[in-house]
Amino acid sequence: MSTVVIITTLNEIIGVKSIVPKIKKEWVEEIVFVDGGSTDGTIEEAKKMGFRVILQQEKGVYSGGHGAAVLEGVNGTTSDNIILFGPDGNDEPEKIPELIEKLKEGYDQVLVTRFGKGSVNLDAGIVDGFGNKMFAFLANVFFGGHWTDTLNESRIISRNAFNELNFDAMGMSSTQQMSIRGLKRKQKICEIIGNEGERIGGKRKMRPLSTGAELSLGIIKEFIFWNR
Repeated sequence: MSTVVIITTLNEIIGVKSIVPKIKKEWVEEIVFVDGGSTDGTIEEAKKMGFRVILQQEKGVYSGGHGAAVLEGVNGTTSDNIILFGPDGNDEPEKIPELIEKLKEGYDQVLVTRFGKGSVNLDAGIVDGFGNKMFAFLANVFFGGHWTDTLNESRIISRNAFNELNFDAMGMSSTQQMSIRGLKRKQKICEIIGNEGERIGGKRKMRPLSTGAELSLGIIKEFIFWNR
């Protein structure tokens, strides 16, 4: 079974230089960048490091964001399993082999939780932490899950499981949709304990109010239109 790491970027050259070298190429068959229009040298640095870069086509506020990058990365690769990774310091490279091994146990999705027992979170403040836990609670209540973290990007999903999702969340609610639709499709899912490190360079893309509204609307739509 082959695995691709899809690295989503937008002006993350500092993280690319310091975090990406920690991802060992022998862990996976493919490592691909999907870039949303970086102007800080991220694209050039990724190519210099020997990686293929997919230039994201859907980048508008309404047409596409993180979810569009994920979809373009999935469509632009062929590996059996897909790992999502952000090089901003929040995600842990050393979790990649652990995700792969856990998926081999027969899971469809495996997510690195930032809020499990023993997790250390160095980036989310009080508001962000509360919001993450609240949206995980709502997803569990409405869709019958046991997630402690529905929003984290750091996860692995089989291509077959991804195709089952009919994924269409183009913005910041992308990972929440993957979690919720996984529950609705009765996929075999689990979490592994991880941490969230401090951001390294770049700017946070998440805006609490607008992202919170998008996530809330996403939950409502997923509940009303259950068969999506």
